[in-house]
Amino acid sequence: MHNLEVDSGSETRSRANIFLDGQVAIVTGASRGIGREIAIAFARSGAAVVLASRDLERLNEVGQTIISGGGTALSVATDVSQSADVRELSKLTMARFGRVDILVNNAGANYISSVVLSKDDLWKAMFEINVFGVYHCIKSVLPFMIRAKSGRIINISSVAGVLGAAHNSGYSAAKAAVIGLTKSVALEVAKLGITCNAICPWHVDTTMMREAMNTRAAMFGSNGRDYLKRVLTQSPQRRLTTPGEVASLALFLSSKDAGGITGQALNQCGGVVTA
Repeated sequence: MHNLEVDSGSETRSRANIFLDGQVAIVTGASRGIGREIAIAFARSGAAVVLASRDLERLNEVGQTIISGGGTALSVATDVSQSADVRELSKLTMARFGRVDILVNNAGANYISSVVLSKDDLWKAMFEINVFGVYHCIKSVLPFMIRAKSGRIINISSVAGVLGAAHNSGYSAAKAAVIGLTKSVALEVAKLGITCNAICPWHVDTTMMREAMNTRAAMFGSNGRDYLKRVLTQSPQRRLTTPGEVASLALFLSSKDAGGITGQALNQCGGVVTA
């Protein structure tokens, strides 16, 4: 693995909310989309952010964005499905900062296919990345949080893990497993000052989501734009969730004010899930 460290050393940081000063956050899948927005939001709120993804070039771009805003970031090329990579991520984080206060498990992958036509290796990959990736990261970081008797773990699941999704069985099953893992970990560490929650967005306006929509549309002889319009009619708000909205919820769950919230799967879906 290769890593790039950036640190502004500046005392004149500009951010909307200052309540994570002195804390260290690991954000996986931080090179784009939801993970990128979460990492930037955390940095603006005062946390030093460790950026993890397989795409080091994009990670470095996010790191430079953070540094230009007066923040601190460490970029580490990481494949969360590989336990050795995750152990190295934790090792580098502790060597640089000496602590881990927040872990955001955002790295993930999607697979669009009917059950009958699903390829076994791609279905299995949904669990290797979306479930084992979360498991590896929690297992690696949790000992440091237990020692500190403090910590916030936030797992990005999905409404697909709550309701299911046609032609998305591998992804849906994996995201449901993340919810189960979240609840189990929360119970294990509830007395130790550590919380563990899952955020379950509906469709978030990211490149990955639009690629999935294009794939779905092609299955039905449609185009991505028209297919997305039909999908949006399922939402009471008639719109997509934004990455910034997910970042704001992650930011709140990382705060002291969210100390009483743990073991929850929070649906951020514009009213799609009402029970």
